[in-house]
Amino acid sequence: MMKKVPSGNRLLLAVIAVVMLNLLITACGQQHGISGKVTSGGTGLSGVTMMLSGKNSAKITTDAGGAYSFGNLANGSYTITPSKTGFVFTPASSVQTMNDADITDVNFTATPVSTFSIFGTVTSGYSGMQDVTVMLSGTASSIRTTDSGGLYLFSNLTAGSYTITPSKTGFAFGPTSSVQTVTDTDITDVNFTATAVSTFSIFGTVTSGGSGMSGVTMTLSGAGSATTTTDAGGAYVFSGLANGSYTIRPSKTGFIFGPPSSGQSVSGANITSVNFIGTSTQDRIVACPSSGTTNVTIQDYLFTPSAVALGVNGIVQWTNNGPSTHTVTSGTMPNGDGRFNSGNLAAGTSICVQFLASGSYPYFSATDPRMTGNVTVR
Repeated sequence: MMKKVPSGNRLLLAVIAVVMLNLLITACGQQHGISGKVTSGGTGLSGVTMMLSGKNSAKITTDAGGAYSFGNLANGSYTITPSKTGFVFTPASSVQTMNDADITDVNFTATPVSTFSIFGTVTSGYSGMQDVTVMLSGTASSIRTTDSGGLYLFSNLTAGSYTITPSKTGFAFGPTSSVQTVTDTDITDVNFTATAVSTFSIFGTVTSGGSGMSGVTMTLSGAGSATTTTDAGGAYVFSGLANGSYTIRPSKTGFIFGPPSSGQSVSGANITSVNFIGTSTQDRIVACPSSGTTNVTIQDYLFTPSAVALGVNGIVQWTNNGPSTHTVTSGTMPNGDGRFNSGNLAAGTSICVQFLASGSYPYFSATDPRMTGNVTVR
């Protein structure tokens, strides 16, 4: 048997039910949509990408009739933006505010973008020239290569200003470039004439001690730049050079060159005999002469004197007057610098080193780190 609900409780339950119903209706009412249509020439345009941004974001595509619809949107501000390649849209976008109601007829009109072409021919000696690189810059940029007949084509260009520039190694072009303004029609006969550029060579020889010096790095700068290396006979060549001013500079570790560099001007002919002489800057162990040396003795675990001075090309002679074996090793302990090394110098023997460049040259004995000395070359 059901109990009878007191009248006061029935009233309270009724009030709660009404409140819950209103809340449900309100909540459901917050979800609405934005819809519209995209047309072109009065006909719905399909395949248009519609972007929604703002309170929520989404992306959809217009149907066969050009219609679109974004659903289940909460209250707030939204921007709808259409896009499709080859079209511009009016308006470009639309801002809408959702406020407890659907928004309809957010419509757009699409207008096809007109495109045009620029084309022409590159010739050389009255014949079309193949494989010329043609660059387009300006409102848009692109690169084309001429076909077997010398033809090139830039298509799908919008109105604007463009510069066309041809290039190919070994050729000059007339004109060097062409500026064209596209308005509402194709531009034809933007033609160029290619002329072969005469090229020349610079060559010579690098010697040292009267013999060809191989492995010298030769650097060319100026109107052109390049690097090459002398061959077994000391010869080098820079070819394919246009008229202009150039500088040739030799380099090799351990050598100085005379002259240090050579400036040359190419003007319609090859340039020969651009020669250089290399001189070693490394100190060298030489046979001890009978006189004219600066002498250092090795005795009692000392170099005496420990410091000597001499001029460029001077020779220092070390003589071991003690009973123990020592070395004369350039640089500082433990490894030295590799300029010279006597190896084990036994009692009663000598070594001579000729110094070819000014500077300060420390040395030591590898058999006893306490033994050090220095040669100053002025």
